[in-house]
Amino acid sequence: MWPQDDSPAEVALDLLSVVGHAIAGFLIGAVASIVISVVMGRLVRRNDRLSYLSRNLKTPQRVFLLLLGTGLGIAVATGPLPFQPSPGWRPYFMHGFLIVMILATASVLSGVIGTIQDGIIARNSDAVETTHFRRVRTQMQVISRVGVGVVWLGACAASLLTFDQFRAIGASVLASAGVLSLVVGLAAQSSLTNVFAGIQIAMTDALRVGDIVVADGNQGKVEEITLTYVVIKSWDERRWIMPSTLFTSQTFENWTRLEPKLLGVVEFDLDWLAPVEAMRIELQRILQASPLWDGRECQLQVTNAVGGTVRLRAVVSASAADKLWDLRCHVRERLIHWLQSEAVYALPRTRLEPETTTAPSQDVRRDFLEQTRAEWEAEQADLTETQVLPPTKDGPPVPQEEETGRHSWLKALRRSLS
Repeated sequence: MWPQDDSPAEVALDLLSVVGHAIAGFLIGAVASIVISVVMGRLVRRNDRLSYLSRNLKTPQRVFLLLLGTGLGIAVATGPLPFQPSPGWRPYFMHGFLIVMILATASVLSGVIGTIQDGIIARNSDAVETTHFRRVRTQMQVISRVGVGVVWLGACAASLLTFDQFRAIGASVLASAGVLSLVVGLAAQSSLTNVFAGIQIAMTDALRVGDIVVADGNQGKVEEITLTYVVIKSWDERRWIMPSTLFTSQTFENWTRLEPKLLGVVEFDLDWLAPVEAMRIELQRILQASPLWDGRECQLQVTNAVGGTVRLRAVVSASAADKLWDLRCHVRERLIHWLQSEAVYALPRTRLEPETTTAPSQDVRRDFLEQTRAEWEAEQADLTETQVLPPTKDGPPVPQEEETGRHSWLKALRRSLS
């Protein structure tokens, strides 16, 4: 009852009525929230994959229902009756209550978007390291961020439009939308470029959460992709925050673009006496005993042999980048232990030997050069002469000396007969 006189007793009774209705509405909202929480809890206990329901919707639905119950209780308590007007502060309360409910609804919608995201990701939870899973996770992250941004932008706009002054401003803004969009586009060019770059990265599948990349000289794992930047996590827990435009305008390495399997190398500089075959067998033995090896690649090659040492390169493979790093360290440690215990003579060393053979004099070196040149020219001349002489029909060609001796004998026989 809201009489026209403002006696203390009547005001106190009216205030108690409002508080009572508010408490009743609060309790009704609390009961509804508890019922919903119990239902979600039972669903989670039946299926662990539905835990995202409680995680994303528990707090938003509680806030929404408590505010809704309390606000409706006060609205009912202060509502006009046929012969009783409403209090003067009721329009202000209803205006504030409308704005609060708009923001609470935006919070619930954000939770729903997060629930949809987690639900889609949970359907592929069995394939944590596959390309398809990383693509779905990346795209859902970007889409959910865009959706949440649109929801809150709409909520803020709806809250402002509840005021008459902002409605007039909105009408004028719509009238000059072309000029305003041009001004806003020029003012926020860099920010908009990053936003569109983030959307392009997610939709084109060029970069995914979980990929191992080398960008701007930094190597790490993609931890997060937003609309404006990408977070790269290094092996020592550092994070690099890089703008999205860097991945659309510059070249970067993506080591896990098609699959997470990688190859790694372990190099050794050893003495020329290193037993390569025995070391290759030991490498195979080490890899077969290690659970980090995926069984794809096992090679040991001599890649260099200059500077007093030989360089051996062991090529190994693993199913993921973190396993590959541990496998390389394990192979390096075990091979070093094997060299120290089984082939100490293969460890790199520097030799200092006295000069046992003196260099010949300059005349001797000149004679050796001339002799070598003369032998080479004689060999080339014999080869050319053999190619010029035509082959005989009855047999092999007759040497010139043998043919000359036969003619001289015939001439001597003719002189004796004559």
